[in-house]
Parts: sequence; structure tokens; C-alpha cells
Amino acid sequence: MTLPTNNNNIKKNNGVNVWLVAIAIVLVTTLINWFLVTNLAAPKTVYASDINKINNSMSHVNDSTTSLNNFTNYENTRIDTLSDDTKNQFDDVNNSIIDSNNKISQTQADLAGVKTQANNLKTQTDSLKTQTDTLGTQATQLGSQLTNVSQKTDTTKTSLDSLTTKVAGLAPGLQITPSWSSGYITLAINSDIAQTIAFKLDFRPTSDMPISVNTTDAALAALYAAPPVALTAGSAVRGDYTLFWSTADSTYHVGGISFITMGTSLAAGANTKTISYSTSGSYEILITLIYPTGTSTGSW
Repeated sequence: MTLPTNNNNIKKNNGVNVWLVAIAIVLVTTLINWFLVTNLAAPKTVYASDINKINNSMSHVNDSTTSLNNFTNYENTRIDTLSDDTKNQFDDVNNSIIDSNNKISQTQADLAGVKTQANNLKTQTDSLKTQTDTLGTQATQLGSQLTNVSQKTDTTKTSLDSLTTKVAGLAPGLQITPSWSSGYITLAINSDIAQTIAFKLDFRPTSDMPISVNTTDAALAALYAAPPVALTAGSAVRGDYTLFWSTADSTYHVGGISFITMGTSLAAGANTKTISYSTSGSYEILITLIYPTGTSTGSW
């Protein structure tokens, strides 16, 4: 903002010029009087009286001039003071305008920041709405999945109930006490119900049993040609061999021999079953019960 031009100096000059004109008029009048006194014939006393009057007039003029100068100086001082005060006021106004402009600029910058934040908030709101919609879709899908899980749970419960029924139908108890003598295993069995049962017998060598061949086919051919263990449970039972490779001699060795008997019928109460075997080497014998499926009543 531009302030108006200070005209105090112009007013000051105009004031001084008026007083100078007034002084000039007084001087001209005095000279005219002096000229008239000098050129007109009159007695000396008259001249003296007129001179005194002129001198008095001049004194008055000098006094007036002094008063006028004093007044002019006073007015000039007031004008200077007014000019300085006016300039200071204009400076204050200009500073206020500058400060206001700065505040307006800051306010505009703040408004721009607020607008940016508002735009960011709108973007976040839109994103949140999208996420909310996605969550709604996922919630619907989860509801469907929960319904499916509930249905599957019902199916699982039905299966468990059926399994419980089947388990409840199994023999409530079966006690077996094995004993052995040279070449025979005697099983003293106490069964709560009549049922069919089979046995698995594992012969695990207690010392190393090398076969001295380096292929599985040759190893099995040698074992089946001369079985290290032969077992009879009502009839002869074929053995299955577990082999392992030894890096010490680069040949196969016997890890174990397994036999599974055919099913045999047990009556409710006490039963005795005898299994015969022959071996070459020493073994640990493990006996496991097996419940066969089907309708066979067994053969021994």
C-alpha cells in the first residue's frame, strides 16, 4: 500500500512568503514617508518631530518584525513537529499494513495446509470405506465357511458316534501270557468273547547276520533258499525279511524276520495256542495281536 505525499513543507513555505510580503510593504511605506519628509520644505522642529515619529514607526516595525520572526519560527517548529509525527504515523500504518499482509499470507498458507489435510482425510476415508466393504465381503464368506464347518462338524460327530459304537462292539478284554521252550511258543489266552485273532511274530537277531552278497535279489534268494527261521502256526508261515546295507563289508545283513499267522478262532474264556519254530542264530521274539477283517474263522 502506498501512502499519500506529505505536503507540510509546501504549506510551510507558503506561510513564510506571506510574512515576507507584509514586511516588504511596511518598508516601502517607510521609505515613501522618508522621501516625503526629505523633499518637502518644513521647519526643522517639524522635521525632528517627523523623524522621531519615523524612528518610532521603525521601532514598531522592528518589534513587529521580531514578533513576526518569532511567530514564524514557532509555526515552522510546529510544522516540523507535525511533519515528523505524520511521518511516524505513516510509518506505523505502513508497518501495520506489512504485518497484516504477512498474516494474510500465513493464513493463506494455513488454509492450503488445511485443504491438503482435508484431501488426505477424504482419501483415507475412501480407503477405509473400501476396507470396510472388503471386510463385509470377508465376513459373509466367513459366515458361509462357518456354516460349512458346522455341517462338517455334524458329519464328523456322526462318524465319531459310529466309531464309538464299533469300538464298543470290540472285545472288552483279551489277555495273553506267552511262554516258550526249545522250539515252541505256548500262548495262554483268556478272551471275554468268542472272536478270531491272528499274531505277528518278529524275530530280531541279537548278533550280526551277514548274507555276504551285495544285491537285494541275491540276498532274498539266499534267505528263502535256506531260511534262518522257520515257523509253523497250524501250517508253515512265510517270513518277510528286513535287510540293511553295511558299509563295513559292502554287503547286506539281516535286520529282522517277520511272520503273520492266519486267523484262529478263540472261544469265550480260556484258550491255548501253540506255535513251533526252528532257528539258526539267536533272536529276540516279539508277539503282537492282529485283528483280521472278513468272515474267516481261522485254520488253527
